[in-house]
Order: sequence, then C-alpha cells, then structure tokens
Amino acid sequence: MNFINRVVMENNNLVIYKLANLYYIINADGTPNKVEYITEYIRAYVKIGLHRMTQYLFVTNLGNKKMIIGYLYLYKHNPNINW
Repeated sequence: MNFINRVVMENNNLVIYKLANLYYIINADGTPNKVEYITEYIRAYVKIGLHRMTQYLFVTNLGNKKMIIGYLYLYKHNPNINW
C-alpha cells in the first residue's frame, strides 16, 4: 500500500476519491494513526529514478513525511535509492 500526507495532497490541489469501504490503519511503528481510518485516495503518477507508474495513494496523516511507497512497488521496480 502507498500513502500520501493529506497536507501534500491539499497543497497540490490533487483530485481526491472516496473509498467504498473504510480502512483502519496503524503506523509503521505499530502505533495507532491519529486519523484511524482511511476514507480517501488519489491516483498519482509516481516517478522514482527511471521508474514511472500510476499509483493509488491512500490519504492520511503522515506527520512530517510526504509519502510512503509500499513494498509491492519497491519489490517490483527495485529502484536505486540514495538513502
């Protein structure tokens, strides 16, 4: 699953879609997310290095992070990331 911070989504005037079902979420560190449920998503063109793909990004509160790219994207594309 991929996530985008609500602040980033709002600052960039991205088109938002409502989910048919709510998704309860917890943070990557196991703590409850302040939002608790994901109710919206966006479709975005994600580019990491030479890898480009349209992705669904679930809108939530990510604190000081802009985006979280999920395992499936990273596994499929195996981008070279300079940490």
